[in-house]
Amino acid sequence: MKNFIIALSLFIWSLNFSIYGQNDVIIGKVDSIQSEILYENRKIMIYVPNNGVNSKTYPVVYLLDGAAHFTSVVGMIKQFSQINGNTITPEMIVVAMPNTNRTRDLTPTKSQPQPPMAPKNLTDLSGGGKNFVSFMEKELFPYIEANYPTAPYRMFIGHSFGGLLVMDTLLDKPELFDSYIAIDPSMWWDNKSRLSAYKSTNFSDAKYSNKSLYMGIANTLGEGMDTVSVKKAKGPMVAHINSIFETRDALRNMENDTFLFKSKFYENDTHGSAPLITTYDGLRFIFDFYQFEVKFSDVMKPDSDIVDRMKVHYSKVSKTLGYKNKPDEATINGMGYQLMEMNKIDLAGEFFKMNVEFYPKSFNVYDSLGDYYLAAKNKAQAKVNFEKALSIVENPGSRKKLEALKSN
Repeated sequence: MKNFIIALSLFIWSLNFSIYGQNDVIIGKVDSIQSEILYENRKIMIYVPNNGVNSKTYPVVYLLDGAAHFTSVVGMIKQFSQINGNTITPEMIVVAMPNTNRTRDLTPTKSQPQPPMAPKNLTDLSGGGKNFVSFMEKELFPYIEANYPTAPYRMFIGHSFGGLLVMDTLLDKPELFDSYIAIDPSMWWDNKSRLSAYKSTNFSDAKYSNKSLYMGIANTLGEGMDTVSVKKAKGPMVAHINSIFETRDALRNMENDTFLFKSKFYENDTHGSAPLITTYDGLRFIFDFYQFEVKFSDVMKPDSDIVDRMKVHYSKVSKTLGYKNKPDEATINGMGYQLMEMNKIDLAGEFFKMNVEFYPKSFNVYDSLGDYYLAAKNKAQAKVNFEKALSIVENPGSRKKLEALKSN
């Protein structure tokens, strides 16, 4: 069914927030879970692609400091996953966790006071991070997976103390997440105890296999310093950035083929502005394998192998993500119709047939394949496919075309 046409030479993205009435823009919902581990009710902010109205399942992003970062992360993921014909990431659920006691929940160890960065009134509250991770593992994950359409892939994103907890979780419980984004993490915490642990960890160990980490480093250099001179400086005002540089250098020395790591120093960004750009670059890095671009030249050359390459690509993506992944039905459908308008009838047929393989329960893919067979002057196969579409859903478009075939 020709719902829309997608020009292969220019794909247009539209940020489709759900709009209700004339004044409300809804990008998610607030849910809650009563935690027996934390002894409190925890609010959670949830975004589900397409409001969960279809049968798809989605990877899940777990986001710390949820109230601060929910809208920006949802916006990026919506943009990256809805660029028609050239998606950069899969569509993903976002589970954002607002804070109740931030210092308690996001610091993995109880620290002695380290003024001025960690005065006694702050360290007295610290050290509940591992308990918070236990809450996620034993209560939050099961709740989300029971009530939302999740796929078996998880990402963990955190900033500052949240970045510290992300780094600690990767170190101690890497099996909980497939990928990690740590934004200017507080690796100075507790006299660099987590940094020391990183330096003594072997990331070639099987438990870190197929994990990926992106770490963003904000510019917290003192006046007159650069990334070389700061390493020679001492004192609490340079402890934050130097601890992250040390962590970066330790991870670089452990690079291998199965544990993927990348970091970037953001010269023009502060500790406060780093989350947006780090998350953007982190998503691009972690999902570097996901994008499949259909170029105009791919469809114009004779005997194009674009459909075969697309199938191979999504097979590899499915293996990497751990669940079946496939191109968007409507996008492939649109490409097929655009190719028919360009008189690339045979290639259009390959796209429509691929859609049937990927979406055998959709009436629309058979209706579209019937249109292809009409264009190819194969009335018998056109009739078969319109009948198949009608056997799934009685719809006026397929019925009209089938009746027209029967009357000729």
